[in-house]
Amino acid sequence: MIVKAMGRTQLGGPGALQRHRRAHALTVLAIRTAFIAGVLILWQLAALEFPREKFIISSPLDIVVRFGEMGRSGELWRHTKVTVEEVAIGYAIGSVCGIATGFLFGRSRMLAEIFEPIIVGLYGIPRTALAPLFIIWLGIGIESKVGIVILMTFFLTFFNTYSGIKAVDRDLVNLARLMGASEWVIIRRVILPAISPAVMLGLKTSVPQAVIGATVGEFIVSTAGLGYLIRQAAGFFDAGGLYVGVVVLLALVLVANYLLDGLERHLLRWRPPAEEHRVELELTEAGTDSSTERLPSC
Repeated sequence: MIVKAMGRTQLGGPGALQRHRRAHALTVLAIRTAFIAGVLILWQLAALEFPREKFIISSPLDIVVRFGEMGRSGELWRHTKVTVEEVAIGYAIGSVCGIATGFLFGRSRMLAEIFEPIIVGLYGIPRTALAPLFIIWLGIGIESKVGIVILMTFFLTFFNTYSGIKAVDRDLVNLARLMGASEWVIIRRVILPAISPAVMLGLKTSVPQAVIGATVGEFIVSTAGLGYLIRQAAGFFDAGGLYVGVVVLLALVLVANYLLDGLERHLLRWRPPAEEHRVELELTEAGTDSSTERLPSC
């Protein structure tokens, strides 16, 4: 501990760690921005170089213009609202059901032995292949798309929660029981913190699948939604309108992941970030080496 403190002191302590994290974040942002800007510039140059193919590949400037037109007419916001409702409702229901089912199966060996093969078998069926069934059962309205989203979300959250429960250190659970902890205290203080990373991973990986489920349902049959907008634009060879729908779907996924990242940081605030831990180890090792060199020989 003394050597560790000496290493931190000599290398600037927490200030050095904060400077390293800030520099790393700025570097990542700069490289990402340069990459995106380069792709957009090349895309625009290609559209100018091949004007006859422009109705297929469109161009960033045309997409911006089309975005403004669809935004002013209200068409874009109407379709976006429908897709957001479908994804939000289905994602919430599917996540709750998946997490609850995974938790119950992880805590009950009997339930796992009975139903795990059934769920694994159902998971092997392509979910998008079941989309027409949901439309037959629930109609062409929002209900069928919500059902598809629930199905797309359920399995990922279930398997991540179930695997997280199975990976919990049983020695910690047994130790808590020996110390007189009740079952509720064990769940709240041991199991839930231990499975939180797995649950958050399931929630984050479910977001793109939820958007895909809603969009596929709208592709098949619908009267509104971003999937319907993209299909309609493709039918009229409106490449700009098609790309507008794709960009909005991409933005929805990015916003949802940003919100989940914030939730993950809040839930896992007790755990040091991996990057911070790695840098701390590097600073500590460097400080240890420099401190050892200065220690007088016996």
